[in-house]
Amino acid sequence: MEKIKNLYKTSYPFRYIVFGIILAIIPLLSEIGIMANSTVRLFGFTIIFTVVALGLNLLLGFSGLVSLGTAGFMGLGAYLFVYVSNNVFDGFLVATIITLILAGVFGLLIALLSMKVEGIYLAIATLFIGEILLQIFRSVVSFTGGFSGAKIHHPKFNLIFTEVTLSRNMTYVLLVVVLVLVMIGIYNLVHSRTGRALMAMSRSEHAAQAMGISIIKYRAVAFVTATVLAALGGVLYVSYFRFVEPSAWNLNRSLLIIAMVVVGGFKSIFGTAIGAFVIYGVPELYLKDLFSFNPAFSYIFAGVLIIVVIMFYPYGAVYIGNDVKKLYYKHIYPRRLPYIIMNNKYDEELKKLKEDPTKTKEDYQVLKNNHRKLIANLKKQLQQEKLEKKDGGNNEE
Repeated sequence: MEKIKNLYKTSYPFRYIVFGIILAIIPLLSEIGIMANSTVRLFGFTIIFTVVALGLNLLLGFSGLVSLGTAGFMGLGAYLFVYVSNNVFDGFLVATIITLILAGVFGLLIALLSMKVEGIYLAIATLFIGEILLQIFRSVVSFTGGFSGAKIHHPKFNLIFTEVTLSRNMTYVLLVVVLVLVMIGIYNLVHSRTGRALMAMSRSEHAAQAMGISIIKYRAVAFVTATVLAALGGVLYVSYFRFVEPSAWNLNRSLLIIAMVVVGGFKSIFGTAIGAFVIYGVPELYLKDLFSFNPAFSYIFAGVLIIVVIMFYPYGAVYIGNDVKKLYYKHIYPRRLPYIIMNNKYDEELKKLKEDPTKTKEDYQVLKNNHRKLIANLKKQLQQEKLEKKDGGNNEE
């Protein structure tokens, strides 16, 4: 047990696996009637948006590059996957690999474009790319189905002797597996030499070049990774929903994904997951019925959250935990410290008592009673000190 605790403390990938196991249990709660099917579906879409937001966080948080076309890239992945599955190869794995390769080439072209424009101009350029893709989704009916949309079967895995088709719940588990792998991959990437180069580039491109960092190379890494993860999100979206149509990939969707990164926290992997749940999950789960008169409330909610987070936590709401920890150690921990020390001493004495075979039950009871008396006396002493301190303050006034 102690080894597992130490592993949890020191290994972030292990934390992501535990996080994935917790998410994978959710369909079981639906099967036994504790959770509604619609809630499981909501968690599924939240997982998909987390995958996409992790790619954007690598681009925006770690690399300092802006993109407003994420929804378009996500739609590109969805439509490419549908086309490949229906016309080339219907196996999920092969169709996904082909889709991601094509998306990576597209991301490389955007990276080359980004060398000519920076800052707000890069944001505008990616915005136009996203809008161009949206018009293609609407117009090229032979590829996308136009406004009628496109359908696809459940994910299939073509094994050597058989074919396995995943159910809705098994597709959900597939989403969880992909999310955990992406989390571990992003963690390893940002803690590698490539990640350090991306962060150096985000602080100052001129300084990064002076250190011998290739801006073209690492911009390409950032854009290709972000585009591939956005396309992967599109693949997962259409695999889980089994239908895709153009209106899902507009600017509003891109802005919501940016809000997930901003609210969750730049350069935070778990923060991105929290941001995805807060921006997408909370409005759908708790606020949709309350504000049913205004379908656009989710965008208002996201906008207000972004303003509040930027004002008070510019690095993301995930860092609220640091402030809570500071408040605990400043105000609560000093009051609890005498009890903690006394309980630790009691545990040590109890351990020694258990190791001594000559001790009886009466000895255990004596130790327990003495500990209770010490705790009671300590409590009285602390209360007395508190009253004296209060009286001293009143006398000074």
